[in-house]
Amino acid sequence: MVTLRFESAVLCSDIHLSTSTDKISTAFIHWLQESCLGGIKAKPEWLLILGDLFDAWIGDDILETANPPEYLIWLVSILKEISQSGVKVGIMHGNRDFLIGENFCKKTHAKLLPQEILLSHNQSKFNYLLMHGDQLCTDDIEHQEFRKMVLSPNWRNIFLKKDISNRLLIASKMRKESNYAKSKKKQEIMDINVSEVEKQLNLSDASVIIHGHTHRPGSYELPSGRKRIVLPDWRIFKDKLSGGGLLLKSSGLYQLSL
Repeated sequence: MVTLRFESAVLCSDIHLSTSTDKISTAFIHWLQESCLGGIKAKPEWLLILGDLFDAWIGDDILETANPPEYLIWLVSILKEISQSGVKVGIMHGNRDFLIGENFCKKTHAKLLPQEILLSHNQSKFNYLLMHGDQLCTDDIEHQEFRKMVLSPNWRNIFLKKDISNRLLIASKMRKESNYAKSKKKQEIMDINVSEVEKQLNLSDASVIIHGHTHRPGSYELPSGRKRIVLPDWRIFKDKLSGGGLLLKSSGLYQLSL
């Protein structure tokens, strides 16, 4: 497992940016400026995005089209600015943007992270296990089968050879099918499996696990006494915007609200 040593890190996930999320896109870029470029006393060493930065990512070549979406131009610009300021940017795949590739990371000066990493503080005894989180939802067999399919090199190669318009249609269809499937499932099936979380903590020798995906933000105590922290998802509900992330330092965890 890859281990990142750090002094301070800003974490976020599940922003689900798209052409239809202008309000969230604007708020997220402002939040990045505040969190990484001077809104706090000292810039963090890392900005770590733990998956589902996008609601759907159909391939890096979307950046090469004649008129890429405006939100995407803004995002690439702010991530590049953050990186050039000295903050290291790491991006992890989620279940919606598993096709983010090296070209996107090159344009944003970001590092593509593996599906789980160990974050180890230079002055603390705590190790944090970071992942997107959908791999912990082992009771959702249908999703695990989907995850296995789309992460296979063969599926990715076939999909990326299709033209952009075709990929957009397929992505739209997949989102609709996913939303319909979720509406038919029990909520507990789509949440994490506690035994799987404990297993992953044991394998990594971590004290705390931090993930996104479930859209159930908060801090949860596990049967072993260790902690599971779910990052906030970004959403608009009844015209109210919510989101944010966490700041990790040797002194502890701090909420970075909007």
